[in-house]
Amino acid sequence: MEFEEQIEGTIEDVIYENESTGYRVFSVDCDGQLIMAVGTCVSIYPGELINAVGSWTEHATYGRQFVCEEIEKSFPGELEGISKFLMSGAVKGIGPATAKKIVDLFGEDSFDIIEHEPLRLTQIKGISKERAEKISDAFRKTLGTRETLMALHEMGITPAFAVKIAREYGAIAPRIVEENPYRLWEDIEGFSFQNADNLALSNGIGEADELRVGYCVKYILAHNLQNGHCFLPKDKLIPLGAGYVDIKEEEVEIAIENMCERHQLKEAVINGRNCIYLPNYYKAEVESAKKLKLMMQFGRQEIRNIDERIKKSQNELGILYEDAQKEAIRASIENRVMVLTGGPGTGKTTTLRGMIALFEALKYRVELAAPTGRAAKRMSQVCQRKARTLHRLLEIQPENGAFTYNGSNPLKCDVLIVDEMSMVDSLLFHALLEALPLGCRLIMVGDADQLPSVGAGNVLSDLIKSLVVPTVSLNKIFRQAKSSMIVTTAHMINKGERPELENCGDLFFIPKKTPEGVLQAALEMAINRIPRRYGWDVNEGLQVIIPTKKTLTGTIHINNMIRDRVNPEQPSRKTVAFRDQTFREGDKVMQIRNNYDLPVTTAEGKEEAGVFNGDIGFILQILPREKQVKVQFEDRVATYGYEQLDELEPAYAITVHKSQGSEFEAVLLILGEMTPLLQYRNLLYTAVTRAKQLLVIVGSRQVVDRMVANFKHSNRYSGLKYLLQ
Repeated sequence: MEFEEQIEGTIEDVIYENESTGYRVFSVDCDGQLIMAVGTCVSIYPGELINAVGSWTEHATYGRQFVCEEIEKSFPGELEGISKFLMSGAVKGIGPATAKKIVDLFGEDSFDIIEHEPLRLTQIKGISKERAEKISDAFRKTLGTRETLMALHEMGITPAFAVKIAREYGAIAPRIVEENPYRLWEDIEGFSFQNADNLALSNGIGEADELRVGYCVKYILAHNLQNGHCFLPKDKLIPLGAGYVDIKEEEVEIAIENMCERHQLKEAVINGRNCIYLPNYYKAEVESAKKLKLMMQFGRQEIRNIDERIKKSQNELGILYEDAQKEAIRASIENRVMVLTGGPGTGKTTTLRGMIALFEALKYRVELAAPTGRAAKRMSQVCQRKARTLHRLLEIQPENGAFTYNGSNPLKCDVLIVDEMSMVDSLLFHALLEALPLGCRLIMVGDADQLPSVGAGNVLSDLIKSLVVPTVSLNKIFRQAKSSMIVTTAHMINKGERPELENCGDLFFIPKKTPEGVLQAALEMAINRIPRRYGWDVNEGLQVIIPTKKTLTGTIHINNMIRDRVNPEQPSRKTVAFRDQTFREGDKVMQIRNNYDLPVTTAEGKEEAGVFNGDIGFILQILPREKQVKVQFEDRVATYGYEQLDELEPAYAITVHKSQGSEFEAVLLILGEMTPLLQYRNLLYTAVTRAKQLLVIVGSRQVVDRMVANFKHSNRYSGLKYLLQ
């Protein structure tokens, strides 16, 4: 291998690029000789001039390549380079046809005209004054972004994060990174605290600097939000902080006190302990408790002839209610706030329909909502009324993530019924309560034995355990539900009884002891046996659910194995690599966080924004020129930039936590090797209750028995129960 060679030329074509790492394979025209080159840099486009230092190597497949160690780029000055650059999609609003017209008319002055005299572009047919100004703005943005990206790249920031940082802060991004690198952890999705801390230390911020200690405390609190904790006891937080940055506990305590004085943190006494909150979670829990108490102060409302009304409702709906269901309907009429809870097959849906019928007979305006799109869709189907996600009900504003309906602009309804309350976290619950008019009724429906919300808080459990909020629990399994092995098995698991797992009806158990055996049987079920016998496959109707991501039988490996069989690599299917994941046209994917401003086009062609955590869709199209990926989510198409692909993950197999709020016609539950931390009862119960018509479990009987026996309840630090009491 030779060292310290140099090449100069024009980028001819970009063959491969990984946006997260910046690794790119491209061809360079060096005085008529075409050279294959590889290297790491921020975005490159055909037509750009390149000056690179590096070395030659012989690749087993691709032959002789130039490995770039340092790359300098500049805009092309000659006609051919200008044309290639504009045709490459580097400037938003200029496609190949428009690029040719611009270059044909203005030649080597094209860049200068676009930047400084955009109105001259209107000489070209089809370019209005408005479009010309937009093209000029996009070109200037490309210039500025390019310089910003290069500056961030020189600071050691990866290309994918450089793009996100430049988008967030604009041209002042390098200055912000120099002054306070910790802002990257706060503001940039996916930028780790460790990376921000390393940047800070390399920029001369001292190990015991209060800025560093303060951000460390915030990081520990934020990290624990992922474990469901709204706060941490002060006596736990101080030693955690001291250990993390290796300083004395007294210094952490002083930093916490100073931050509380500056309202950057909040201190409260919960259940006799001094606790430290991040301000938004303190506000959420304290104000939620206040609003609930205020709503309940309206007291019981006497409605005449409730029993007669319930009888009439039974006749109209053709339903005979059990006593507990009548009690629930009566409680919904008499109370401003109530909880309805119960497991599968206990009649929650028919009870809800009875409530809705009565409220509509009383001329009340009723709204139905659920935390996720899938849960809202199911609620619409079973209640035969329109139901929306909570985000759509409250009307999320894409530009800032705030809600249109709030304390100063309340919802216009008399009754709000929220299903799948176990999924609602503290912040969303607070936003919901804030938007409710005081006289409105709030009916919260959920299964208290399912997993708690992914976000911080223990809302449903706290409401029930407070003994302050009227609660009706449905326990009787109806006769038609008793015939379902899925339902009876779920209730056995919930009671801690060893389920029979006999292969009959709608439930089948395939016992396998080794990870290899589990993997082989699971793939056979997912790819061949279930689709052949029942007609559901992993793209439609059948969902693979697994407790763990890692291991041989975790979602990561299973997703790759299934994808290679149902959507194999083909020349006609474009791919794009991001971090350690390759996405392919046709892939089944899931959105893994809320993104309120992602562009979405509805089936009617309406432009909207917003894709939400748990939405499942398929990659419709990968557009390398535009660096975009289009994903079909049921009746709408979302457009992702390459740098946003960390918001997607494969969804042939999903975790139990990600399956919350969803029901699937058929579920293949894989219980292979996993950490003991995931082997607990309500995780298994949640997984089993995702299946509507068919449940196939592949795995170890010992794992099932251990999960049933482990009555571990999520020990979350939340204050709503105590604040209500």
